[in-house]
Amino acid sequence: MLRRSVLVLIFGALAMLGGVTTASGHSQLVSSDPADGSVLSAPPTQLVLTFNEALLEEAVDVAIANGAGDVVSGDVATVVGAIATIPWPADLPPDNYSVSYRVVSDDGHPITGSIGFSYTSDSKTPTAATPEATPVATPEATPTSEPATGFPIGLVGLILALAATLTVIILARRTRR
Repeated sequence: MLRRSVLVLIFGALAMLGGVTTASGHSQLVSSDPADGSVLSAPPTQLVLTFNEALLEEAVDVAIANGAGDVVSGDVATVVGAIATIPWPADLPPDNYSVSYRVVSDDGHPITGSIGFSYTSDSKTPTAATPEATPVATPEATPTSEPATGFPIGLVGLILALAATLTVIILARRTRR
Protein backbone atom coordinates (compact mmCIF):
# COMPACT_ATOMS: atom_id res chain seq x y z
CA MET A 1 0.00 0.00 0.00
CA LEU A 2 2.85 2.39 0.85
CA ARG A 3 4.58 1.64 -2.45
CA ARG A 4 1.37 2.34 -4.35
CA SER A 5 0.87 5.64 -2.48
CA VAL A 6 4.42 6.75 -3.27
CA LEU A 7 3.92 5.92 -6.95
CA VAL A 8 0.65 7.86 -6.99
CA LEU A 9 2.45 10.79 -5.36
CA ILE A 10 5.29 10.72 -7.90
CA PHE A 11 3.01 10.42 -10.94
CA GLY A 12 0.63 13.05 -9.58
CA ALA A 13 3.49 15.49 -9.00
CA LEU A 14 4.87 14.88 -12.51
CA ALA A 15 1.44 15.37 -14.06
CA MET A 16 0.91 18.61 -12.16
CA LEU A 17 4.36 19.96 -13.00
CA GLY A 18 3.84 19.11 -16.65
CA GLY A 19 0.78 21.33 -16.69
CA VAL A 20 2.40 24.39 -15.07
CA THR A 21 3.12 27.03 -17.69
CA THR A 22 3.46 30.78 -17.74
CA ALA A 23 0.49 32.88 -18.73
CA SER A 24 0.49 33.44 -22.46
CA GLY A 25 -2.91 35.05 -22.72
CA HIS A 26 -1.72 38.59 -22.03
CA SER A 27 -2.11 41.30 -24.58
CA GLN A 28 0.93 42.65 -26.35
CA LEU A 29 1.99 45.12 -29.00
CA VAL A 30 2.56 43.22 -32.24
CA SER A 31 3.52 46.08 -34.56
CA SER A 32 3.80 49.82 -34.95
CA ASP A 33 3.86 52.19 -37.89
CA PRO A 34 6.33 53.87 -38.00
CA ALA A 35 8.34 50.94 -36.74
CA ASP A 36 10.32 51.16 -33.51
CA GLY A 37 13.81 52.52 -34.27
CA SER A 38 12.98 53.75 -37.78
CA VAL A 39 14.38 56.93 -39.32
CA LEU A 40 11.91 58.76 -41.56
CA SER A 41 12.62 61.41 -44.17
CA ALA A 42 9.52 63.40 -43.17
CA PRO A 43 7.10 63.48 -40.22
CA PRO A 44 4.35 60.87 -40.23
CA THR A 45 0.69 61.85 -40.37
CA GLN A 46 -0.18 59.32 -37.70
CA LEU A 47 1.20 56.62 -35.47
CA VAL A 48 -0.51 53.22 -35.56
CA LEU A 49 -0.10 50.72 -32.71
CA THR A 50 -1.44 47.22 -33.37
CA PHE A 51 -2.05 44.83 -30.48
CA ASN A 52 -3.00 41.15 -30.44
CA GLU A 53 -6.29 41.80 -28.60
CA ALA A 54 -9.04 44.41 -28.73
CA LEU A 55 -8.55 47.49 -26.54
CA LEU A 56 -10.87 49.44 -24.27
CA GLU A 57 -11.32 52.73 -26.13
CA GLU A 58 -11.60 54.80 -22.97
CA ALA A 59 -8.38 53.37 -21.46
CA VAL A 60 -5.74 54.43 -24.00
CA ASP A 61 -3.12 56.98 -22.93
CA VAL A 62 -0.30 58.14 -25.20
CA ALA A 63 2.49 60.67 -24.58
CA ILE A 64 5.02 61.88 -27.15
CA ALA A 65 8.43 63.04 -25.88
CA ASN A 66 11.19 64.71 -27.90
CA GLY A 67 14.90 63.84 -27.83
CA ALA A 68 15.43 65.99 -24.71
CA GLY A 69 12.76 63.98 -22.88
CA ASP A 70 10.20 66.79 -22.81
CA VAL A 71 6.60 65.68 -23.33
CA VAL A 72 5.46 67.56 -26.41
CA SER A 73 2.05 66.02 -26.96
CA GLY A 74 -0.51 63.81 -25.30
CA ASP A 75 -2.89 63.37 -28.20
CA VAL A 76 -5.96 61.20 -27.87
CA ALA A 77 -5.92 57.97 -29.82
CA THR A 78 -8.71 56.57 -31.93
CA VAL A 79 -9.30 52.90 -31.17
CA VAL A 80 -10.88 50.34 -33.47
CA GLY A 81 -10.60 46.81 -32.12
CA ALA A 82 -6.91 46.06 -31.53
CA ILE A 83 -5.59 49.11 -33.40
CA ALA A 84 -4.87 52.48 -31.80
CA THR A 85 -4.26 55.40 -34.18
CA ILE A 86 -2.63 58.56 -32.88
CA PRO A 87 -2.61 61.69 -35.07
CA TRP A 88 0.92 63.09 -35.35
CA PRO A 89 1.18 66.81 -34.46
CA ALA A 90 2.19 68.63 -37.67
CA ASP A 91 4.19 71.29 -35.82
CA LEU A 92 6.81 68.96 -34.30
CA PRO A 93 10.28 69.65 -35.75
CA PRO A 94 12.75 66.94 -36.86
CA ASP A 95 14.03 65.12 -33.77
CA ASN A 96 14.17 61.74 -32.05
CA TYR A 97 10.78 60.95 -30.55
CA SER A 98 9.66 58.45 -27.96
CA VAL A 99 6.00 57.48 -27.82
CA SER A 100 4.93 55.94 -24.51
CA TYR A 101 1.62 54.15 -24.28
CA ARG A 102 -0.58 52.60 -21.64
CA VAL A 103 -3.60 50.72 -22.92
CA VAL A 104 -6.01 48.23 -21.42
CA SER A 105 -7.22 45.22 -23.37
CA ASP A 106 -10.86 44.10 -23.37
CA ASP A 107 -10.02 41.46 -20.76
CA GLY A 108 -8.73 44.14 -18.36
CA HIS A 109 -4.98 43.60 -18.70
CA PRO A 110 -2.97 46.84 -18.83
CA ILE A 111 -0.16 47.07 -21.39
CA THR A 112 2.59 49.66 -21.16
CA GLY A 113 5.56 50.30 -23.37
CA SER A 114 7.16 52.72 -25.74
CA ILE A 115 8.53 52.95 -29.23
CA GLY A 116 10.98 55.42 -30.68
CA PHE A 117 11.69 56.83 -34.12
CA SER A 118 13.04 59.99 -35.70
CA TYR A 119 12.63 62.07 -38.79
CA THR A 120 15.19 64.30 -40.41
CA SER A 121 13.36 66.49 -42.92
CA ASP A 122 11.75 69.76 -41.95
CA SER A 123 9.19 69.20 -44.66
CA LYS A 124 5.71 70.18 -43.54
CA THR A 125 4.31 67.51 -45.86
CA PRO A 126 3.73 64.52 -43.60
CA THR A 127 4.35 61.03 -44.92
CA ALA A 128 1.45 58.64 -45.03
CA ALA A 129 1.68 55.56 -42.89
CA THR A 130 2.93 52.53 -44.75
CA PRO A 131 0.33 49.83 -45.27
CA GLU A 132 2.48 47.06 -43.81
CA ALA A 133 3.62 47.58 -40.23
CA THR A 134 6.86 46.11 -38.95
CA PRO A 135 6.65 43.72 -35.98
CA VAL A 136 8.23 44.80 -32.70
CA ALA A 137 9.73 42.78 -29.87
CA THR A 138 7.37 40.72 -27.73
CA PRO A 139 6.79 41.70 -24.10
CA GLU A 140 9.12 38.93 -22.94
CA ALA A 141 11.98 40.89 -24.52
CA THR A 142 10.63 44.34 -23.61
CA PRO A 143 11.52 45.50 -20.09
CA THR A 144 8.63 47.97 -20.05
CA SER A 145 5.95 45.29 -20.24
CA GLU A 146 4.19 44.33 -17.06
CA PRO A 147 5.07 40.96 -15.54
CA ALA A 148 2.43 38.32 -15.03
CA THR A 149 1.13 38.43 -11.48
CA GLY A 150 -0.80 36.06 -9.31
CA PHE A 151 -0.32 32.62 -7.82
CA PRO A 152 0.09 29.82 -10.40
CA ILE A 153 -2.98 27.59 -10.35
CA GLY A 154 -0.81 24.55 -11.16
CA LEU A 155 1.08 25.03 -7.92
CA VAL A 156 -2.17 25.04 -5.95
CA GLY A 157 -3.13 21.76 -7.63
CA LEU A 158 0.27 20.26 -6.82
CA ILE A 159 -0.04 21.22 -3.16
CA LEU A 160 -3.54 19.72 -2.98
CA ALA A 161 -2.34 16.51 -4.66
CA LEU A 162 0.54 16.21 -2.19
CA ALA A 163 -1.77 16.82 0.76
CA ALA A 164 -4.21 14.16 -0.48
CA THR A 165 -1.40 11.64 -1.00
CA LEU A 166 0.06 12.28 2.45
CA THR A 167 -3.41 11.84 3.95
CA VAL A 168 -3.78 8.47 2.20
CA ILE A 169 -0.33 7.34 3.46
CA ILE A 170 -1.09 8.38 7.05
CA LEU A 171 -4.49 6.70 7.03
CA ALA A 172 -2.98 3.52 5.51
CA ARG A 173 -0.36 3.34 8.28
CA ARG A 174 -2.99 3.83 10.98
CA THR A 175 -5.13 0.96 9.69
CA ARG A 176 -2.12 -1.42 9.75
CA ARG A 177 -1.55 -0.85 13.46
